[in-house]
Amino acid sequence: MLKKNVEIEIPSKDPFQNDLLERRKIAENLTLLVQSAREPFVLSVQAPWGWGMTTFIKMWKAYLESLGHVCFYFNAWENDFVEDPLIAFVGEINRTLAEKSSKGQLSTQIRKLQNVGGKIVRRALPLTIQIATQGLLGQESVKKVSDLLFNSGSDIASFASEMAEEKMKQYENDKNGVQEFRNELAKVTKAFSEGVGRKSPAVFFIDELDRCRPDFSVSLLERIAHVFSVKGMVFVLGIDRSQIEQSVRSKYGGGMDSDGYLRRIIDFSLNLPEPTVERYSQLLYERSQLQEVFARRRDGVNERDALMRGFVKLAKSYHFSLRVIEQCFTEINLVLRTTPTDVRLYSYLLALLVVLKTVRPKSFALLLDELSPLDVNTLLDEIKHELDVSDRVCRWMLAQFEAYLLFGCLDSERRAESVAVLRANAGSQNPVERSYAQQVLRFAEKIQYDLYYKEVRRLISQISLIEELTITG
Repeated sequence: MLKKNVEIEIPSKDPFQNDLLERRKIAENLTLLVQSAREPFVLSVQAPWGWGMTTFIKMWKAYLESLGHVCFYFNAWENDFVEDPLIAFVGEINRTLAEKSSKGQLSTQIRKLQNVGGKIVRRALPLTIQIATQGLLGQESVKKVSDLLFNSGSDIASFASEMAEEKMKQYENDKNGVQEFRNELAKVTKAFSEGVGRKSPAVFFIDELDRCRPDFSVSLLERIAHVFSVKGMVFVLGIDRSQIEQSVRSKYGGGMDSDGYLRRIIDFSLNLPEPTVERYSQLLYERSQLQEVFARRRDGVNERDALMRGFVKLAKSYHFSLRVIEQCFTEINLVLRTTPTDVRLYSYLLALLVVLKTVRPKSFALLLDELSPLDVNTLLDEIKHELDVSDRVCRWMLAQFEAYLLFGCLDSERRAESVAVLRANAGSQNPVERSYAQQVLRFAEKIQYDLYYKEVRRLISQISLIEELTITG
């Protein structure tokens, strides 16, 4: 079965057991900050998409819970279909507390919190009227507006006075409702946090906020600032800050000081450090459960080590972003799971071909057809120019690739000419040129012996999905 990004297991007894990116210390330091909060506090943990933000948040949440803190987890993107995020917030509080409290405990307070929250959620209005009135009218006024659409100017003037009065009443009701909601929320969090084995504050994690509709993202932030700002509750936002700033500008206009806006809501910000190529590759290896694939192969350990060593070297050489690394692993995953266990796996070739498809798609496309001698030389020159042939891993990959191109793409006459050049270079005074030529010749001898010169073509076909594939596991 093809597996991609399997969620990492987070044991409750040791949440950071599978912390491949080594972020436990960050969580421990943030915990000290959270525990020192005596007033309402909003903290943002910031990282671009694909840096393991959600995994970090879930590990930290489990860690805080192991210390006795009440924690809530709210996936904003999964809830941005609701009109007002307050509804979804209260629902998450209700669900979490119901799971953590004994039957009947706090039920009365939770129901009261829901009732008060319902009062301050604006009722839905017909779209045209909502736009015209900015959603500030009651149901009776809505009916009057509908009637007045067909009435005289004097009636409209009279109604305008009523509308202004109702707006003022609505403002007072909203203001009182928000304060009442805060009071009830403070009671609930205090009652639960002071239970046996519990610690204050309660921590509300909000994840994937940057993937939401701009209006929902901004509305959620404003609800946090104006409605949920109570003592004993800390909010943790997992965000890509640049995306949130874009949402703010989208709602309030391009001239809006989005950074200043967020600073008025967020009390403390932390940027997660970028994972190293080695650690991120290992993370993707684990999440794709590729260890299962190599465990079934006869030479799985060596094949795995060669693949990871070669890919990491190439990803560094080409300065791959984490997103590109993830895309490459999707293709590696596909090839590995469509290669029968009794078929030889050329790990260095696999790494090089996947990377070549990413950085030089036109050159990779040439491999799908018959290559001319000029194509072969051009392709090899390109790669040699970009990679450090003096590096042992790069030299090994390129030498293997060249040997297979010579025997898989050239006729006997052209191949003989290329081999003659290599033999001459094998005696060169230049140690790098000499070592590389000798390595290619060793691979060439091996190819002539085992006749596996078609492996480049097979790997290319698997990566390009142009042959019938069978998922092996």
